[in-house]
Amino acid sequence: MVGYVCYSPIFLKSASDISVYILSPLALSPEHKKKGVGSNLIKSGIDMLTKDGVGFLLVYGDPDYYGRFGFREEIGSLFVPPYSLKYPFAWTAMPLNSTATPKTPIKFDCVAALSKPDLW
Repeated sequence: MVGYVCYSPIFLKSASDISVYILSPLALSPEHKKKGVGSNLIKSGIDMLTKDGVGFLLVYGDPDYYGRFGFREEIGSLFVPPYSLKYPFAWTAMPLNSTATPKTPIKFDCVAALSKPDLW
């Protein structure tokens, strides 16, 4: 395996008309890093989710890396994760469609695999 990425839905506690996903995890075999594999996985996922009508995509990771794709901290702050973040600056998001941006932060829950405090 060269690389892997997963996109999971999140479950908003309000504003249920917004479709939101989280990118987690992204992994690459060491010998394939810095060859565009990760970027291609992310770009393909963004294209797929955009075509499916998803409103926002969230990620908890290096803002310098994910910022290249359009992830921003100010958008991430509108979605409140289920656990406290060890690195709050690393919580970012991006809009994928013309979905209205929430006016106030929205709390959410994750799929079971991501609902572990030590991951946050």
